[in-house]
Amino acid sequence: MTPDGPRAQQQGDCCGSGVDALLAAAHDRLGIAVTDRVNARGGPPELRTPDLALDRLLAASHRALGYGVSRRMSREASAALAQRHSAHRARMGAKGSLSRRPAAVRVKYREDALRMAHLYWPFDLAEAMHEAVRMVQDLCDLLGDAAQPLGDALVMVTRLRDSLERVSQLPEPHRPAMSLTGLDYLDAVESVLADPAERLAGGLHAIRELLDEELAPTVAALDPGGRPYLFGVDVVAQDLIDDLAVACEEADMLARAVAEVERASNDFVGADLSSAKLEGVLLEGILWDATTLWPTQWETRVRHASLPCGEEDGILIVAAEGSDSVVPAEA
Repeated sequence: MTPDGPRAQQQGDCCGSGVDALLAAAHDRLGIAVTDRVNARGGPPELRTPDLALDRLLAASHRALGYGVSRRMSREASAALAQRHSAHRARMGAKGSLSRRPAAVRVKYREDALRMAHLYWPFDLAEAMHEAVRMVQDLCDLLGDAAQPLGDALVMVTRLRDSLERVSQLPEPHRPAMSLTGLDYLDAVESVLADPAERLAGGLHAIRELLDEELAPTVAALDPGGRPYLFGVDVVAQDLIDDLAVACEEADMLARAVAEVERASNDFVGADLSSAKLEGVLLEGILWDATTLWPTQWETRVRHASLPCGEEDGILIVAAEGSDSVVPAEA
């Protein structure tokens, strides 16, 4: 043991004695306080039977438990309400100009709007554009590898041309003969879709010209004994990649426009449809909740045909087949 060992032990004993003395003093003061309180109330209380004491204990425990449960449920309800309000604000923030049109008009012409969106987006154009970029990059890698046959490069150019031709097919104008209000709404739908689609089409036209007039002839004229960097193929290919990157951005904008049309056609959460004429209207796929107002004769029918959406609490979706029982809007 070091010379400081005994001194440290003595200090520890002193500290322990100090704590014991403090606890003893606190116990004495507590006893005095209890005695004074009992005397101030007229002496010790009357003895109660064990059953009565147990009953009072259980009653007090029940009250305390009920208070705790009520507070917890209140907090959970407040949190759920706040979460729902937050989701509602996010939903409202994501809505575009079409979703601000009257709900009765949107539901009446939703089939026409969705059909129009499908014409402008028959398949994933954005993925097709990104795939075209990867094809040009693969072409550059192939041309830069002296061990690869140039015949494979011609095959890749043909595949790229076919892919761009498929993406470049534009829809015909779709303006069915409807009422004035319907035409105005469908005109707005087509305007939302046509603007980015026209920009994408213009970019694709320039890309196809670059492919057909510069890249394809240059690749076809390559000398099997030489390498493409001598003929500027890499420069043309890089120009093509740059133009395709811009077209990818235009395709992404068209995707957002299609999503806006679909949202305006399907999202009727909190909407007032009480005056809507729903005879002959396709309701499958519509999202709604407890705040959505339906025509009186349609509310029960819609509830029978609805299921919980699953993406967000309290949101229902009108299914193709009705359910066996009425689904509450709070499901």
